[in-house]
Amino acid sequence: MQDSKDQSLISGEFLQNDKTEISLINFFHTLWLRKRVFLSVIFSLTIFAILIIYQLVPRYTATAQLLIGINATKVVDIEEVMTGNFKGDAAVIGEMEVIKSRELAHKIIDQLHLEQYPEFNPKPQKPGLLAQFSFKNLLPESWKEAMGMIKIDSRTAEEKEEARLTRLTNIFLSKLKVSQVKRSQVINVAFESQDPKLAAKIANEVADKYIVGQLQAKFDATKKATDWLNDQLVELKQKVESSERAVEQYRKTHELLEVSKEVGLSQQQMSEVNSQLIIARAQRAEAEAKYQQVEAIAKSGRDIDSVAEVLNSSLISSLRQQESEVQRKYSEMLVEFGQRHPRMIQMQAELEDIQAKVRSEVKKVAASLRNSMDVARAREGSLSSSLRQMESKTSGSNQAEVQLHALEREATANKALFETFLGRFKETASTQGIAQADARVISFAEIPLGASYPKRNLLLMSSVVGALLFGVFLVFILEMLNPGVRSPEQIQDLFNMSTLGIVPKIVDANALPHEYLLTKPQSSLAEAVNTLRISLSLLNPDAEVKSLLVTSSVPGEGKSTLAVLIARHSACAGQRVVLVDTDLRRPTIEKMFKFKDRKLGLTDLLMQHDLSINDVLVDDPETGMKILTGGKSAFINPVDLFASQRMKSIVNDLRERFDLVILDSAPIMAVPDTRILAGLVDKTIFVLNWDSTPKKVVHGALHLLNKDGHSNIAGVVLQKVNLQQYGRYGYGDSGYYYHYGRYNQYYNS
Repeated sequence: MQDSKDQSLISGEFLQNDKTEISLINFFHTLWLRKRVFLSVIFSLTIFAILIIYQLVPRYTATAQLLIGINATKVVDIEEVMTGNFKGDAAVIGEMEVIKSRELAHKIIDQLHLEQYPEFNPKPQKPGLLAQFSFKNLLPESWKEAMGMIKIDSRTAEEKEEARLTRLTNIFLSKLKVSQVKRSQVINVAFESQDPKLAAKIANEVADKYIVGQLQAKFDATKKATDWLNDQLVELKQKVESSERAVEQYRKTHELLEVSKEVGLSQQQMSEVNSQLIIARAQRAEAEAKYQQVEAIAKSGRDIDSVAEVLNSSLISSLRQQESEVQRKYSEMLVEFGQRHPRMIQMQAELEDIQAKVRSEVKKVAASLRNSMDVARAREGSLSSSLRQMESKTSGSNQAEVQLHALEREATANKALFETFLGRFKETASTQGIAQADARVISFAEIPLGASYPKRNLLLMSSVVGALLFGVFLVFILEMLNPGVRSPEQIQDLFNMSTLGIVPKIVDANALPHEYLLTKPQSSLAEAVNTLRISLSLLNPDAEVKSLLVTSSVPGEGKSTLAVLIARHSACAGQRVVLVDTDLRRPTIEKMFKFKDRKLGLTDLLMQHDLSINDVLVDDPETGMKILTGGKSAFINPVDLFASQRMKSIVNDLRERFDLVILDSAPIMAVPDTRILAGLVDKTIFVLNWDSTPKKVVHGALHLLNKDGHSNIAGVVLQKVNLQQYGRYGYGDSGYYYHYGRYNQYYNS
């Protein structure tokens, strides 16, 4: 099982690779089939591209480099006036726009007189030779003016000059390219011109004008700042003098020269008393809290020793230690002497004395806290009284003092502003004329050695590749638009039909195929017909094919020729053959055999019952086969004749008397005759003109044959095949005439 799986996988891979190889082969075969179109397109487009490329005027590009945002040497710190912030891409992009400004372009155009160069100021082209034959020349001038065909220039000289400068500037800016080097403050200034020297000159001039423009802008800014500061200083000086006079006048008017000192002292004293009052209130609150804590502990009966003042008392701490020591000794001696021993009684008295002293000291602490609380309350009350007295004393002079302070503040502010502007004015005036640019040229433009446009090698290569791709595209478009069928594989894929044979087109265009068959019995045509006969004989091994119908979808596909070829070749092989012309509307058999007189034929046999088959048969002098022509009798509808019992009996009689009966019928798509005749024969051969008949037509014809229930179609025969093309390209896997040139020696054509 595993071996079979592996084998199936290998075979699947082989089929896939084989299909890929076939696809590539078909691709190249298609190109080779249309090689004339393919090579013509490539050659024509390449020559056309070469002519265009070598007619292009070469242009040269020169590039200068600028570094933006260099650190300038500063004499004093006046960055607000002198320098700008050149950090980040935004500042660099802003400077790039300055370089591309129209104002800078105007300066360079005037400096270098660029209007004298034809590439900046192109002259109007003169009318060509064909212009004199224009329809406009036949019209009167008045008509031209009325129809707007003549433009009247009503602009003034100033407007014309402005338009000329605008046109020059637009051309100049279209040739100027300004770009930033990534992640840096370096700017590339590139200019393109037909003259390499002019390109380098203009690129350097743009860089110089930009730096000079920066210096001029800083000089103008400094001058404007100096003038503005000077005007402001005059105005501020007047304000300072006026505000100081107002302060002095107010003091004299309200007699605040001495009072102002007292008022200031009173305010200071009030501030100090207020601060002391705040401290006294805090101390009073603290004393009350301590005393209230002692009172609360005493009322609750708890031990007052936990109060902080008690704990902090050194005397109470000493007494507590003595008490603790006596208590320890008492406990030790109690076991030895007993409670009633004199020494124990003495020690008990000593312990009570110590506890009495502790209670006395605690009461003193409580009394001390009481006194501290009373003192704090008294001090707070005294300070509150003093503060009220001071407030009542100074309330009368507050309004005058407030107004005076306002005037003094205004005078001080004006004086400070005047001093600031005076210092800035001195800095600006001292630095005027020593400004440095924020950019410098790090690389001047050099005269380019080669043209930047056009890149001829690249354009030529691109043109060849483009022509190649367009040629491939055109070939496959033509292949897709081609309606014909070329190979048995296409017949199998498109119509699900097998191919019985491929009949080649004879080499001699003047020779008739049925005569060529006899004169060249070893030709490729004879071998193709022989192969077709063998295919017919192998269609049904159990029953011999004795009657055969040859038809096609449309006229001109060679069905009658094929019918004669099969008949003659079979007759030469010793078979008894009869060829019946059933294309009654357009009979061609008599013409092919060049009968001088019109013979009795099928219509006579069908219409005249007294005639027998022997009366209407004609001999082929070359092969001895029998021919039944269309006949001379008039008829109305061939379909009625072919559907009659008489026709059936005639076909059956012919099958009994001959080895092979061949019916040459009309095209399926033209008339319905063939659909009736298909039911009277053993097999039907469908003839298809190679690389000519549209696929839709073939599909429709086969559909009509199958729709009638006649499934006796033997297959398709490709007629008029060009063996040189077919054999050279080796269509598909059929092997028909593959590498025709290799075994053409077997044929004698």
